[in-house]
Amino acid sequence: MKSWPRFLICGALILILASCRTFSPNTGTLPTVGFVSQETIEHACRQHTVRRRGTSGFEMLPDARESFFTRLAMVEAAQHTLDLQYFIWRDDVVGTTVADRVLAAADRGVKVRLLLDHTAEAEAEVRSAALAAHPNIQVAFFNPMWDLKGIFAGDPIPVIGEIDRMQSRMHNKLMIADGKLVMGGGRNLADLYFGIHRQHNMRDVDFIAHGSVVGAAAKSFELYWRSPLTRMGNQAKITDHEREKLRQLRRKIELKQRALSTKSGHPFPLSLSRAESLKILDQAVHRMIWAEYEFVADPPERMMLWGHPASPVWHSIEDALRGAKSSVVMHAAYFIPQNDTLELLRKATTHGVHVQVLTNSLASIDELPAMAGIANRRAGVLESGVHLFELNASASDRKNYIHARRMTPLGMHTKAFVVDDRLSYLGSFNMDPRSKYINTETGVIIHSAAFAARLKSYLLKGFHPENSWRMTQAADGSIRWTGQLPNGWRTVRRIEPGASLVNRLRYWFYRCLPWEDLL
Repeated sequence: MKSWPRFLICGALILILASCRTFSPNTGTLPTVGFVSQETIEHACRQHTVRRRGTSGFEMLPDARESFFTRLAMVEAAQHTLDLQYFIWRDDVVGTTVADRVLAAADRGVKVRLLLDHTAEAEAEVRSAALAAHPNIQVAFFNPMWDLKGIFAGDPIPVIGEIDRMQSRMHNKLMIADGKLVMGGGRNLADLYFGIHRQHNMRDVDFIAHGSVVGAAAKSFELYWRSPLTRMGNQAKITDHEREKLRQLRRKIELKQRALSTKSGHPFPLSLSRAESLKILDQAVHRMIWAEYEFVADPPERMMLWGHPASPVWHSIEDALRGAKSSVVMHAAYFIPQNDTLELLRKATTHGVHVQVLTNSLASIDELPAMAGIANRRAGVLESGVHLFELNASASDRKNYIHARRMTPLGMHTKAFVVDDRLSYLGSFNMDPRSKYINTETGVIIHSAAFAARLKSYLLKGFHPENSWRMTQAADGSIRWTGQLPNGWRTVRRIEPGASLVNRLRYWFYRCLPWEDLL
């Protein structure tokens, strides 16, 4: 399905690269003045893939409350610059709170840059021209296909040729403060990633790091920020009307923050003092394990390539998995391994590597189409020798991840693994075709037995029988779910446990569609 759109039009991309003089990243438009050769784009991809090795300090943040505090602390402690790159920034307690504190940072002179994917899942305040009216704040959107007038100047033909790019997403997640600290991992800025959503919450894990890895992350951010695929407003064209809107926006954010906090029973403070922030960050740095690392980030031009070659982030992950000698412990929110990945896993298990994978179940997942991909690959995964588990939406340890007024179903958004008790991966990469071929991603591989022990301890809790379902295949090819009830009794299910009838019907429909390459 990935290749058919290119036959609709002569097969050429119409965007121009940053080196072309006809484009200015501050104009707010992407020109259509010519075609760019694939050779030129491939060269740019090679140049703009950030892959750096070195030694830095790392700490993992699996607890949602601690991860939220650390984010606020980075914003409050920043004195010079603050760069945020996110896929989702929702209009809820977390999104509004971060927007409020970012605005406060800009008030005290911090230069703030917000880079968001073009999808509609960005908070109204963040998208607002009023926020961008602040002299210390710049807001930019990556791959903004939604603004067809600005991109194509009313020409519908290039849109057809750009269908491949229209489905691409900037899935990267980075926060960089003063060029000294970086936070990355799986969490977007939204309530469900921090355990305070009223209906559904996700377990996840981030990392915070200090040292040369921050420079690698900053280089990647800069490449996206200056990419011709990035659209931003022109500060020189800010009007008095927009400045007045900024003043109104401050009051709106304050009122909205109070209303949302009361409605959700928000258990976290909505701001931190500078002293509290410095204490939180000092403790995080003190706990860091210094280790050799490989930071890798996809180039922004990757989504302009025909044929969607595999992500550079995937190549680093592939090398790590291929090098496994004894064990792989993995959490993959959307585990949809295609044939080449299955073969990689099969070779590992054949050579005696014990591979355990935890992914979402039908009851826990937040994206039903992705669940169809997971389900369609279950048999192949089990036949490859992988020990496959699906998250129990009513896991006994969900109280460790959910901070809302009442318990909600638990989902998983984690993208992490440990190889041979010595190598760890944390980042934004899902083990699915979308991350591998379509989106842009980032991640870090950490070479440290001490860090691996920390991460593995967190990952292994998910495999306990009271927290997940062990997948097996019967002689007739049917799937079985084996788990443990709250009373401690073992139970075996023949259909997806805990899922509603409506979700079963929708899921069955999705499984019939030939769209795995897009999941």
